[in-house]
Amino acid sequence: MAYRFPSGILPLVVAGVLLSALSAWIATRMALAQHIGEHEEHHEIESDSHSGSGTAGDFHAWMHSQLALTAEQKAELAPFEEAYEAQRNRVTKDIHAAGKDLADAVRRGQRDSSAIAQALDRMNAARVKLQKLTLDHFFVMKEHLDPDQAQSLLQWTHDSLLR
Repeated sequence: MAYRFPSGILPLVVAGVLLSALSAWIATRMALAQHIGEHEEHHEIESDSHSGSGTAGDFHAWMHSQLALTAEQKAELAPFEEAYEAQRNRVTKDIHAAGKDLADAVRRGQRDSSAIAQALDRMNAARVKLQKLTLDHFFVMKEHLDPDQAQSLLQWTHDSLLR
């Protein structure tokens, strides 16, 4: 004699399984989205911290706010600021492109591959370029500051490099 389920239970079981599957799918998607966001944030922080000036953009903006620049100084510095931002953005894109190439090479799983070595070389060269670009910019700024501002700029740059 075969066991028979009560007539109303099968739809409830099917609905329960479907609801469980949907809940698992939603939870997985949310966890994956959070992980990807944290992973990208980690790489942005790592990239900025390796640029040699902490978070270069944030430090630069903070420094400008703390220097109490006069309107005349701001006007004198404007062309240098625009040039620096354009160069910094270009080099930052190079760093991110090299990082993507490195990630792709690592995914292929060959420890001593030339693709990994080339991507690392490109990334490190771009990071050094960004460090030099940022330091050059600070010294250009220094030429347009009064002695107290210049001393503050040098001290803050010094301190940020020690972090």
